[in-house]
Amino acid sequence: MIKFIIIAVIMVGLYLFIVEFINKKKEPEEKDLSVYERKPYLFDANSEFNLYKVLVELYGDKYYIFPQINYSHLIQPRKTTWEEERKYRSRIDRKSADFVFCDKERIVPKLIIELDGSAHNLKSKQTRDEFIDELTKIVDLPILHLKTSNVNKEFIKEEISKKLNFSK
Repeated sequence: MIKFIIIAVIMVGLYLFIVEFINKKKEPEEKDLSVYERKPYLFDANSEFNLYKVLVELYGDKYYIFPQINYSHLIQPRKTTWEEERKYRSRIDRKSADFVFCDKERIVPKLIIELDGSAHNLKSKQTRDEFIDELTKIVDLPILHLKTSNVNKEFIKEEISKKLNFSK
């Protein structure tokens, strides 16, 4: 019986040591926040800012137009286990929509706009776009891809109107 108690105490001690060791590994060694700085602009490119001004001019009276909205604020995994939800949420956590149109009454997302520049010619961006397109289709949230090379105001108005009228 005493051997059992001694072994149990050793096992509990070993367990606590391992847990403490793992927790120390998870914590960053130093908390130097001086590595961060404020971004000078919200938009990553002038083309995004220019499109934002056009969108506000054309639709600002009817919709709130939010830039740089994380997809996890628009789409969520269905309720399952915590691990499953975390796994699926991690696929969208670091992806953001360039612009989101929301109704002014309840702030319900009505349309996503992605501005596709030359980076969208890369395979990794194309794979990301395909994933997002499939996802937005499944959750019935229209998405419009606009090329940075075609920001003609009338073209934009026509394409957005098609998407908004289709989604009603």
